[in-house]
Amino acid sequence: GLGDVGVLPMFHSFAMTAVMTFSIAAGGWMMLFPKPPPTEELLKEIQEIPAPKGLAYAGAEILFKRLADFPEIQNYDIMGKLRLCVSGAGPLHKPVQEAFEKNTGGRIVEGYGLSEASPVVSGGNLFGESPLGTIGMPFPGTDWAIFPTEDFNKGLIADGLPRSKYGEENTGEICVCGPQVMKGYLNQPEETADTIKEWDGRKWLLTGDIGFMREDGTITIMDRKKQLIKIAGHSVFPKEVESMLMMNEAVSEAAVAGLPDPEGKVGEIIKAWVQIKPEYENTITEEELKAWTEENLTKWKCPTIIEFIEEVPKSILGKVQRRQLQEADPLWNK
Repeated sequence: GLGDVGVLPMFHSFAMTAVMTFSIAAGGWMMLFPKPPPTEELLKEIQEIPAPKGLAYAGAEILFKRLADFPEIQNYDIMGKLRLCVSGAGPLHKPVQEAFEKNTGGRIVEGYGLSEASPVVSGGNLFGESPLGTIGMPFPGTDWAIFPTEDFNKGLIADGLPRSKYGEENTGEICVCGPQVMKGYLNQPEETADTIKEWDGRKWLLTGDIGFMREDGTITIMDRKKQLIKIAGHSVFPKEVESMLMMNEAVSEAAVAGLPDPEGKVGEIIKAWVQIKPEYENTITEEELKAWTEENLTKWKCPTIIEFIEEVPKSILGKVQRRQLQEADPLWNK
């Protein structure tokens, strides 16, 4: 049967569903690691273990990036072996997706879910066309819609029906309705009331994620509502700035967050923490990278500060910890 490469901690709902439960449902088998192994070890195991029906691989973006960027990947016979790959626990940036598919011959789509939805909501099409930059379509029995970010009670913006308003200009909060939505937070009635609201006789989960619906019913996530950066009346999504930074050949990873404007003029400023690829160390400066972004981004989306760091911090699942960088910055604590 189909093999499933498991490097995620099994105590987390992502691994429980995308590795363990998926393998059982598919009549497949699991290749389990106690933690994400070094890239060389992972490639060696994928190459040597027979998998005539191919392998599935689920993880955060960083796991796919490590494979895509590995300089000696051509020395391993894995081309086309990673047939079904799902990236979750955070955004999948387009440069990573394209590099992974080119260098491994694998198929990768973005999935979407959260613990409050047990934990899966949607996924891209692994067996056909799946538009780049979307989180696919909701799973069977699940409905989703875009509601106004600031006031759910104003009514929906888009749900795929004729009344819907599509496109980035109609961005709002992604809300989910379905059997997998939780009943509520244990002994936290106020938090539950803020997160689950009723509309048209149905209970909807407010995910805290900002996005917009396309005319084909797919959704593009812009970012977390709490991480939106406000600059002189403009809204900036960290994911957009990160994606642009990662298009620079010298950049391995980037994390972007808002900090208080020390001059008090525009509310917040943008700071980017950047990890440079080893082969480009000492070949580019923060100011040169900042000048590059100014040539490729709208002025108010450009980082005011860029800081090079050894490694972008991540959670046990591989999710970039923007908040950790933000709260450790001197400007945040002023």
